[in-house]
Amino acid sequence: MNRNPLRPSSTVRASVGDDGLVLLDLRGGLVLSANAVGGRIWKLIEQRRSRDDIAGQLVADFAVDRDRAARDVDRFVTDLLARGLVTEDAH
Repeated sequence: MNRNPLRPSSTVRASVGDDGLVLLDLRGGLVLSANAVGGRIWKLIEQRRSRDDIAGQLVADFAVDRDRAARDVDRFVTDLLARGLVTEDAH
């Protein structure tokens, strides 16, 4: 279980729409896109939610099972962390 809140980097700009997410890293010039689920995860990161909270919200929003939601969140967040686009605060 991971209850540490996530937050976007101050150098990232996001555009979230019905079709998904586009992220721009102003520091590195990187542009990333994701589907609607990625967009929902990003919106929850902006609310400083934890991986566990985000997975729970995806279960409610998309009617997926908890294990799948947790795996999807972990993969997505791990990639964002590796690129420096989000940080995870320790309690």
